[in-house]
Amino acid sequence: MNYMPSNAFTNILRIKELVKSAFLPLGIVFTLTFSQLATAQTNSVSPLSIQGIGETTFGISPAYLGMGGTGIAYSDRFTINILNPAGYANMEYTTLEMSGAHRSFRHQIPSEGIDQTNFNTYFDYFGFGFKFADWIGGAFSLAPYAAKGYNVSVADTSDDFGLYEYRSLGSGGYDQFTLGLALQPVPWFSVGGNAKYIFGEEVSSNKTIIADNRFLSVSKTTKHGISDFTFDAGMQLQGDIKNYHLVAGAVYGVGGEMNAREITTQYTFINSGIVETPIDTLYYNLASDGSMILPSFYGVGLGLSKKVEGIPVNAWDFVMDYRVTNWHEFRGFAPTGDVAPQTQFSLSERASAGLVFVPAYVFSSLNRTSNVFAISRYRFGASREIGQYHWDEQSYTTREVNFGISMPIIYRSLAPGEQKASFLNLSMGLGQRWDGVDSHLKEDYWNINLGITLNDKWFQKFRYR
Repeated sequence: MNYMPSNAFTNILRIKELVKSAFLPLGIVFTLTFSQLATAQTNSVSPLSIQGIGETTFGISPAYLGMGGTGIAYSDRFTINILNPAGYANMEYTTLEMSGAHRSFRHQIPSEGIDQTNFNTYFDYFGFGFKFADWIGGAFSLAPYAAKGYNVSVADTSDDFGLYEYRSLGSGGYDQFTLGLALQPVPWFSVGGNAKYIFGEEVSSNKTIIADNRFLSVSKTTKHGISDFTFDAGMQLQGDIKNYHLVAGAVYGVGGEMNAREITTQYTFINSGIVETPIDTLYYNLASDGSMILPSFYGVGLGLSKKVEGIPVNAWDFVMDYRVTNWHEFRGFAPTGDVAPQTQFSLSERASAGLVFVPAYVFSSLNRTSNVFAISRYRFGASREIGQYHWDEQSYTTREVNFGISMPIIYRSLAPGEQKASFLNLSMGLGQRWDGVDSHLKEDYWNINLGITLNDKWFQKFRYR
């Protein structure tokens, strides 16, 4: 049996440069990655997740996804506002929310005629919010934070051992458990904070696979795990002007250094075309403690609502957000005492807007109807983000439009003058990620999120006359 020449083995260490080279269109493939909820779940099938910690998410319910992920200045009594912890004070009930998601990606390289579709389905969000008193509320939630899910291959030939393939695979990701509290000392001001525990593991494998089985192929697998806390805070100012309700909000997340670990394995194997047969372990590092640095962020928002007298929901709400994430602060894994090299990421800027309305309260001809579609809350949203994803050095622009509906499934009175509702929530999103270069990867995607919001009242006494 012949072993691979040493110069071929070193090629596997520069797989990231090769997958971005001119050879990429010759053999790029993307594979379906199924999601699962364990220590963390994989919920990405995007080759762009090869960079950094992968594809990130806000971890929010369909009610906010239907608004384009907007909510820094949104005040709602029925939902849990993870986007701004100060919004917990707006809740009036004990609220339970959960949802699942289905995503479909169409990957293209226009100049090469490459076109492939992948999809995945996964658990997306669980949240529990509660109001202890009129001036204090809190919540906790479990949701994805970031994920990797890709399979990229590049074919080439060598004078030493003939046809071979570089293959880079990624899976796994990180989840976030969020625990937050909000205080509202006066009706027009609230402040809140979140403690987020980030945990999970992502796996990246780089393989040099030789077609001629007289030579041994080589694999290098690296596992990175995070288990640490990060924090964010927010505030809201709000008040009424006649029949209108105004809200201004701001948020800030500290990011910073996170406890992390790395496990690295290198081994040789025989490639049968179907399965790998391991031959020898070249290197194994059981665990190396260190750190990663997550980016800080900040954002501001404005909201305007039209109130309806004697009705617990607004006729309509219009909200706008602007958020900046300092991705240039991100650093990958570095062993304790070392400093990770600076990445190519720049800051990302995200602008979004959302509209929510109830037809029965907007159109006078419907104000006496009890039809469920007339009293449902319809949501529309749009967003544009530039800076988080890269193919070469140029930033990708992500554009997305959203639609959602919250259908009341339970209406009932708790006490005289009090009324609550639970909702079935559906949101749909259609988006694109691309930097405008025909030889680079272009992603068109759509999402469907289905969830439920259940409201009840705990911790507060009913008052009757």
